[in-house]
Amino acid sequence: EPFSDSEAVSSSYSAMLLLRRASLGVRSVRRFSSALHEKTPPPLVGNVEAFGKLAQEKTPMEVQNSVLAMYSSPLGAIITDPALMCVPVDDHGFHRGHAVFDTCNVLDGYAYGLEMHINRLLLSAKLARLPVTDSSYEQLKDIVLSTLAAAGRKNGVFCRYWMTVGRGDFHVSPKGCTGGYGFYVVVHETWERDGENAVKEAVVSTPLKPKLLANMKSNNYMINALTAMEAEDKGGNLGLQVDPEGYLQEASISCVGIVEEDGFMRTPPFDSILASTTVKRSLALSQQLVDGGVLEGIEQTRVHMEQVYKAKEVFLLGGHHVVPVGCVGDVVIGNGSRGPICKRLQEMQHSDMKNPDMIDRIPFELYSS
Repeated sequence: EPFSDSEAVSSSYSAMLLLRRASLGVRSVRRFSSALHEKTPPPLVGNVEAFGKLAQEKTPMEVQNSVLAMYSSPLGAIITDPALMCVPVDDHGFHRGHAVFDTCNVLDGYAYGLEMHINRLLLSAKLARLPVTDSSYEQLKDIVLSTLAAAGRKNGVFCRYWMTVGRGDFHVSPKGCTGGYGFYVVVHETWERDGENAVKEAVVSTPLKPKLLANMKSNNYMINALTAMEAEDKGGNLGLQVDPEGYLQEASISCVGIVEEDGFMRTPPFDSILASTTVKRSLALSQQLVDGGVLEGIEQTRVHMEQVYKAKEVFLLGGHHVVPVGCVGDVVIGNGSRGPICKRLQEMQHSDMKNPDMIDRIPFELYSS
């Protein structure tokens, strides 16, 4: 028998149900389940029962414990129950991959680098022809900070946010989308990173992205995922991509820096890869090492794999973390352990997360009881 309102959902979800009823009307949905593979057809359920089942869904523990808050533009609200954190199936970001995304770190109740990340998001959005406006920056920033506040954690969390071309239909063109762009924010627990022990990397054969997709932080990470998978198959970590001429490009979710025998730190240019905020900050911060005589200089220039193999140090630069690389394939880099420049960069990146010019206070008082 269909659930009654009181049986289907707790009172905490009643407002959401009313909102959905008012905006969508009473619709029935077919719930995809393992029943499709059985003789018994899947049940046909209505709004109330569907939301009841979502509310009662046994979310995997790793998700239930780690995902703390989500903002959904279709709801215009923040939710904290992972079972209800959904993206509409008619969102072109879901069924066409027509979306861009970005992230930010959190330390001691402050969001780090939010300005440069949202600006990169908006640049990606323009490349993807999403309907952004001049007022989008402040609106997006407020939503991200509010979602972080709703999560209620000052440390140990990471924030991801996606902008889609919008909802509407299932055509490849978004001309039928209405209501402007979609925006989703998720705050989840992060994991401890081992910055001391060097990782092994592997060169992969996964094709490079075309320049347009490489320069924007697109929601389509199929190439990135395949790069990481191939690297893992070879005993590596994230995977290093190389162009046909043998020049280093980037890793699946990081850029790469090297320190050579001449004392220069070098990293590939952004011509055909993503403009990494970690690289930008590392280049700016490393000027201190040049001024102090620790480095001879810094260059953003083409780096051939032969230079990588002969380098004193190699490290991954992404997510505002610096990860030492001990070997690439069978070639040991330096002495196979974290080098002094990598260590200094790690220390400077961590200190930069308290730089007043780089942080925004998270307004926890918005949702404090």
